[in-house]
Amino acid sequence: MSGFKKGLFYSPDDGAGDGASGEGEQEQGKQEGEALQWDTWHGALPEAAQNLIAEHEGSLKSALKTERDARSDAEKNLREVAAELEAGSDAQKKVLELADAEAAASQKAEFYEEAHNASVSNLKLAYHVATTEGFIDKRGKVDFAGMKEQYPELFVKKFIPDGGAGEGTGGKLPGGKVDMNSLIRAKAGR
Repeated sequence: MSGFKKGLFYSPDDGAGDGASGEGEQEQGKQEGEALQWDTWHGALPEAAQNLIAEHEGSLKSALKTERDARSDAEKNLREVAAELEAGSDAQKKVLELADAEAAASQKAEFYEEAHNASVSNLKLAYHVATTEGFIDKRGKVDFAGMKEQYPELFVKKFIPDGGAGEGTGGKLPGGKVDMNSLIRAKAGR
């Protein structure tokens, strides 16, 4: 017979256990208080899965590096063209504006990557604060420590619910065996 256990469907016939051993409850209890972390989750994967993820991640990093190099080259080429144009001409101004826009786009992309690693909760707002309040120096280095000191609300971790049934109702399901009758009785106050 199938049933519910801590809000998850299980079948004792499939090796999930009948709840008498308590293994599932202990495992659930361990995971309830802990936040899922990449390193622990990734480390628990089989080696073949870890290699597959590393290969995919490597190709993404390669594509990102290629894109960054292309942006940098485009900005450099635009500035070279602007230097060859007549000083103060409209054409030179437009080319320099394009080069500045390319530099700003690169700076924004780099900021978003660094901000994500610094646990910023609102990337767009953090970028606006960093540019208007002077947290980015001339070399493009961001002072996240200063931002965190002045604007700690930008670094708040988001709440991620554990996904158990009963979330949103303000409570958990009653312990033990859960079936429709016990749920109805609990709602009725019996």
